[in-house]
Amino acid sequence: MTGLRGAAALFVMLYHFHLKMIATGPLSTLLLHGYLAVDLFFILSGFVMAHVYGEALTSGTFRQRSFLLHRIARIYPLYLLATLAFVTLALERGALNVPQYVTLSANLVMMQSLGDWPSMDPPAWSVSAEMIAYLLFPLIALACLRSSRKVALVTGMAALLSVLAMTVAASRHYIGTPIAKGELDLYFTPYTLVRCLAGFVIGQLLHRLFRHGTFNPVLSGNLFQCGVLLLVLVTLAQARSDFPAYLAMILLVATLAQDRGLLKRLFASPPLMLLGKVSFGVYLLHFQAIGLVDRFSREALNRGFDPAVSDGIATLTAGAMVTTLAWVLHEGFESPLRRMIRRLEHRQAQAAPGAW
Repeated sequence: MTGLRGAAALFVMLYHFHLKMIATGPLSTLLLHGYLAVDLFFILSGFVMAHVYGEALTSGTFRQRSFLLHRIARIYPLYLLATLAFVTLALERGALNVPQYVTLSANLVMMQSLGDWPSMDPPAWSVSAEMIAYLLFPLIALACLRSSRKVALVTGMAALLSVLAMTVAASRHYIGTPIAKGELDLYFTPYTLVRCLAGFVIGQLLHRLFRHGTFNPVLSGNLFQCGVLLLVLVTLAQARSDFPAYLAMILLVATLAQDRGLLKRLFASPPLMLLGKVSFGVYLLHFQAIGLVDRFSREALNRGFDPAVSDGIATLTAGAMVTTLAWVLHEGFESPLRRMIRRLEHRQAQAAPGAW
């Protein structure tokens, strides 16, 4: 799943970069649906959490405190750094007022998705929503992993219907406004939590099917996997509704979970694995590079380049800068801090083995 996570981070970055591009072409519609990669992140997160912690939940050895510490160690250091970087820029412009300090407080504890508070680092809204999903993980897993088939089926249908309801509501109220580029481009309350929890639930239910071997022989065939990849691209490139693309992404995760065949080789390629390794940094840091895309693209255009070439130069340059910075921070900041937090947790566990 690491390579798929890298592809999703790249897709989100290209989506935001595309908003500043000059040229239009056959890839425009595809790139304008890059926000759906965030839903792919949510589905992946639910699947991975079920894979890593599902056995502990079913055996009764799951510890919520340890789980949350591991999750915080994974996401908070870089999240805090990215948030403070945006705050620094806002302070330099004198753009922070008293209400925004309340917003900042909510951002610092990753709870902005619970209220009408924007994220200081715009893509970080999904991190806040996912933190809520982590807090609710034992309850969600109870319905998805430890329930009867009937309860799991009802839970899955409820999640899919909530996604469908969001697409209908958005098509009536938000499409054509500056708020949303598409039906599921919903990053404000209450849709943030609905988007996240729906994907989180679906990911866990996919793992339940995977664990029981449902559909495995069918999903492993190369011809079928080619069809799945084509289906994802076609549904992303059509402009009518986001729901078919959402269903196609669910099928993509289910197919890749087989860990064999053409898709495994594709998403295990070194470039995508590298992107997957630094995907969190790419996701959180790329928004600050949008201005660079605009500047680079217009500079290349002024030098006589074709608009499509100008956009390509700008995207490659800004994307390379973001990926390099994400790698540097992963190796020099994220990983060391994560190890330090886990060492502290281990010491505390040894000092108080009976603690919750």
